[in-house]
Amino acid sequence: MDQTVIRLDLPAEHKHLNVIGACLNAILERVDQVTDKEMLAYNLELALHETCTNIVEHAYSEQQGRIRVAMSVICNPQRQLIVDLHDTGSSFNPTEAEDPNLDGAQVHGYGLFLMRQLLDEVVYRSSDTSNHWRLVKNI
Repeated sequence: MDQTVIRLDLPAEHKHLNVIGACLNAILERVDQVTDKEMLAYNLELALHETCTNIVEHAYSEQQGRIRVAMSVICNPQRQLIVDLHDTGSSFNPTEAEDPNLDGAQVHGYGLFLMRQLLDEVVYRSSDTSNHWRLVKNI
């Protein structure tokens, strides 16, 4: 299995989220034979940004912290982009998150819904000391 892992360790602040997006785009530039690479990059960056924004705003809230990121493209047997995000902020119960009301206007509450719509797999696990998001997109 051919796999290159790119790792980032960033402050959990909004101003650093563009670094994660730039890294994601750089990885996708190196992947051959992707249909509509521009749309794929846009959707993946949106899902990743939503995840990281939730970490900054909810896991850390008013605290300082870090987001550890590992990105890789694997072929086993299908080609997938896998992004693992780790933080040490407050945990979260995804089953308590309600889907947004798509018939009405609301400002917040679209993040997890968008992630699930744009990705093939969204897994969240928490322990006493950390949180882990695994985002998977078949490419």
